[in-house]
Amino acid sequence: MNIMSVNTKIIAIIAGEDSGDLLGAELIKNTLKINSSIQFIGVGGDKMVEAGLNLISSNKEFSIMGIAEIFKKLPKLLKLRKYIVKEISAAKPDVFIGIDAPDLNFPIEKKLKKQGVKIIHYVSPSIWAWRPKRAVKISRLTDLVMTLFPFEPQYYEKYGGKAIFVGHPLAENISLDIDKEKAKKVLALENKKPVLAVLPGSRNNELKAHTQIFIKTAKQLKQTNPELQIISANTTQEKRNFILKVAKDNDLKIDMFDDATQVLKAANLALLASGTVALEAMLCKTPMVVGYKISPITYGIVKTFNMMLLPYYCLPNVIKGDFMVAEVLQKDMTVENLCKELIPLLGKEKQNQLTKEFTELHQSLLNPNKNASQVVVDFLDANVVS
Repeated sequence: MNIMSVNTKIIAIIAGEDSGDLLGAELIKNTLKINSSIQFIGVGGDKMVEAGLNLISSNKEFSIMGIAEIFKKLPKLLKLRKYIVKEISAAKPDVFIGIDAPDLNFPIEKKLKKQGVKIIHYVSPSIWAWRPKRAVKISRLTDLVMTLFPFEPQYYEKYGGKAIFVGHPLAENISLDIDKEKAKKVLALENKKPVLAVLPGSRNNELKAHTQIFIKTAKQLKQTNPELQIISANTTQEKRNFILKVAKDNDLKIDMFDDATQVLKAANLALLASGTVALEAMLCKTPMVVGYKISPITYGIVKTFNMMLLPYYCLPNVIKGDFMVAEVLQKDMTVENLCKELIPLLGKEKQNQLTKEFTELHQSLLNPNKNASQVVVDFLDANVVS
């Protein structure tokens, strides 16, 4: 690896997943706009490399789903992690930034911290919903946590840690004002007819659990609202084909696209699984019902041991701090119950009310002070001797 000059400030950075690659690319690109002499080394994907990352290893090796797959590859992954730490240590970075992926990044951060490297962790784990005492460990492990949500820093400050809200990139990239009619034109939909987005999830277990009931709900809704246009999206052709097949089996016409954000911009209401897509729907000013079903065993464990701290779980409600969006879970997730929650969202009054609330929450996710890149540059200036 070629480090340009002894005076060059070096940032080591690791993003283990595709979502982290997007965040990392944006961070690198914008940081270099502020200070082009900084050099980035580390682990990431194609987007981070394109933005200016000097690659130690691709993050593709770490994109593994499932316990069996992880155990099978564990020796190789541990060897690769050891190599990555060795390469980063040899480069003597001024700062290490771990993007999300705590199982990958926290052990590396611990090793580098012992070597005197300053540590920034970008994207807080969901300590507000799950195992809040993790904030103690993370506060000891890091010099700074950059959070995506404005309510997160307080959890670290409570335990003497340092955290700063840097704004959510989705909130930055999606306009505050959404023109639904224009978005419908982009997808060649009829302007004056309402649009329902059906998004059952991108993981295989989500598709299996949600698609059939979501499609049946959409069909029921269309029977009472014949003008309703039904659209969907997913990440791969295989998953899009799965949704199309379920729709065909239920004799329902559904138009499929590959861009979920564009689908949500065009939709007047949405039926979706929980996750980042619910946040996207909020940012696209699309009233929604969130339906979610996990295995009875997992759900039983969560309920028995009171593992969820909040009474709601979808991100719009977490940010609002209240049940703003309907959540229909487990055995309650029936066609009847989903339709009952969706029907009011077709009314203009409810749509206008939610659009107002969604816009206010959208604004709360925009940081008026400093974005992540400026925070990193300021951290370097304050903590690193030239």
